[in-house]
Amino acid sequence: MIKKNTISYLLAIFMILATPSIAQDIVPSIDESVLNLRVCMDARVLYAAQGWEGSMFDYRLEQSEAGTITQTHNDSIVVQWGNTKGIYQLGVRETSMFGCVGDWAFINVQVVGEFAQFTQPVYNICGDSAVYIDFNKSDFRAWEFVDKSIPENGRITQPGRYEVRTIDQDFCLLSSYVDVIQTPMPQVTLRPDTMICTSGYTIYALNTQNNPPETVYTWYSDEMYPLEYIIQSGTNIRSIMVTDNNLEKDIRYRVHAELNGCYSIDSALVRACVIPNRYLNIPNTITPNDDGDNDVWNIDVLRDYPNCIVEVFDRLGRRVFLSPRGYPVPWDGRDLNGQMLPMEAYYYIIHINDELGTPPVNGWISIIR
Repeated sequence: MIKKNTISYLLAIFMILATPSIAQDIVPSIDESVLNLRVCMDARVLYAAQGWEGSMFDYRLEQSEAGTITQTHNDSIVVQWGNTKGIYQLGVRETSMFGCVGDWAFINVQVVGEFAQFTQPVYNICGDSAVYIDFNKSDFRAWEFVDKSIPENGRITQPGRYEVRTIDQDFCLLSSYVDVIQTPMPQVTLRPDTMICTSGYTIYALNTQNNPPETVYTWYSDEMYPLEYIIQSGTNIRSIMVTDNNLEKDIRYRVHAELNGCYSIDSALVRACVIPNRYLNIPNTITPNDDGDNDVWNIDVLRDYPNCIVEVFDRLGRRVFLSPRGYPVPWDGRDLNGQMLPMEAYYYIIHINDELGTPPVNGWISIIR
């Protein structure tokens, strides 16, 4: 347990020697054998002077950064030393009751001490996490957190100003302070993985409306995998555009939303547009003979595209079938008038009509009986 004294007093005696001059006048002077003194940083020290009865004393610190003379009582003063290590000069001058002024004389005062040097100037708690306050513990004989609830490893979960008391190698008892702040985690979400079949598609960072305006969004791409490179970064860059150059292979895009060193990450895979592979399972024949097996053209993949439209044409280019949006009723091999079409190969066009701009899918469908 470290106990802190609120004020420490050191009595330094300035020895005044008097040498007679003319008549009854006295010229005071200072003994050259004054001591060198050591004090701790931030210490308050009482210094006293001795001289002829009735004399008055003046005091001064030679260096402004040394500290401050806070109290003066003619034959004594209190000095509040600063927090900068070094050797400083404290001077005294005596004026006798007869008006004779002595020379300035000085003692050297060495200010010593060691403050805790924290690993970070300010610690930042991200969201509901914790930080660990650390400093140069090996430089001290003893140390403690003033807040007894803090474990020895310095784990902090609440913002505030925290005090660490230390005793250094010069036995100086000093208090060091460090600030801990808390930053809410920024939010960011990307759309699910998707396939892009057109240039100019925009990837948006979603759920960012509650982020502070100073939140920085940094977009990465693994287009040159295994290396990643930054596409864009800035406070207002909440989207990026995928161009023609990005459509030849699958690319994962990642966004960092960063605020005061706290960040959230999300990523999305953008697949290259490979229409033949996507629609390899489209049937190419139907057998409308009322046996209950393959009587209609079922295209299961179109269930994911509610705006799709299917067209079928004969070899002369005449449209024989046009579906409503979503292809709700599979084609049964009849023309627009409800007449059964002959066995033949027919050309189809499927308009996907999705938000990605997927191009139409086309091919041949045969009627067999």
